Amino acid sequence: MPDASKNRENWAVWVGSLLALVAVLCNVVFFVNLPGLWAIAWLSMLLSVVALIFLGLGLKHAFGRPVGYRRKILSSVLSLVSLLLMGVAIFASFSARAMPTSAGAPQIGQRVPDFTLADTNDQPVSLAQLLAQAANDSKVMPAKSVLLIFYRGYW
Repeated sequence: MPDASKNRENWAVWVGSLLALVAVLCNVVFFVNLPGLWAIAWLSMLLSVVALIFLGLGLKHAFGRPVGYRRKILSSVLSLVSLLLMGVAIFASFSARAMPTSAGAPQIGQRVPDFTLADTNDQPVSLAQLLAQAANDSKVMPAKSVLLIFYRGYW
């Protein structure tokens, strides 16, 4: 009767690879505005650690047998790809925190200094001009406020 343990696949490597993939996909959730985003980074780290444990068990299982070079190669390749995925997840988690602070950015409700920018027709439009009352047309209501959106970039 053949030994059933020889024909079993190395499930620990597959579980470790799946957990590494889920750890990377946890970082995608940062682009969705959900409550409790602080927990996602810790969940990604926890999944990475558990994936490392499973990958270690899988590699021990694959290289603990005297035969089966195909399984050793497959386990090694899956572990390497999973380690790269976990490295990306950890790098993304720490590099997102390394962005510079916005100490000089205006706060909500704070009055900003007057500025002038070009509109879609390349005509200069100033903030004071947007907030000023319309002198020619009494039917047009003046703007009470202007919404400014600052896209913070780091490149």
